[in-house]
Amino acid sequence: MSPLVDALRAEALTAAAFAPYGQVIECAGHASYAINAGSSQRFSDLAQLESDAAGRLALSIFRAAAQALPCRLHTLERHPLGSQAFVPLAGQRFVVVVAETADPGTLRAFVSDGRQGVNFRPATWHHPLLAIDAGEFLVADRIGPGDNCEVIDLAGRGLSVRC
Repeated sequence: MSPLVDALRAEALTAAAFAPYGQVIECAGHASYAINAGSSQRFSDLAQLESDAAGRLALSIFRAAAQALPCRLHTLERHPLGSQAFVPLAGQRFVVVVAETADPGTLRAFVSDGRQGVNFRPATWHHPLLAIDAGEFLVADRIGPGDNCEVIDLAGRGLSVRC
């Protein structure tokens, strides 16, 4: 492997910083109310899940291996027909790499504290899941007909991410 040329530094994941790309899924900062005879608190509408009319939203589980940082960035992808959400199921930290456009010069990186998930707006460029801690992630995204995954190859550009 060639030396890492350009290391992107991940910043803390906050709702304000991530807003151009979608929503941070977390309880912090959101109102709640008691349900189930007071045995639970409900935090509602934490992400705006979206799909075109031809598809439907589905829940999946991704089992991710831990990635050592710094980690080489290999791909950007986007899903123009629906949103895509990732929520760690057991407090796993992960790095979220996003870009405003297909230009790698617009890359930004965020690190989840393990209690935060993310929901990418449709057509948001992002790197595939980069788990710092191995584990399972609940994923909500669109399934159905149509080309819903565009990919850009970053291999060979020497881009990496670190915390």
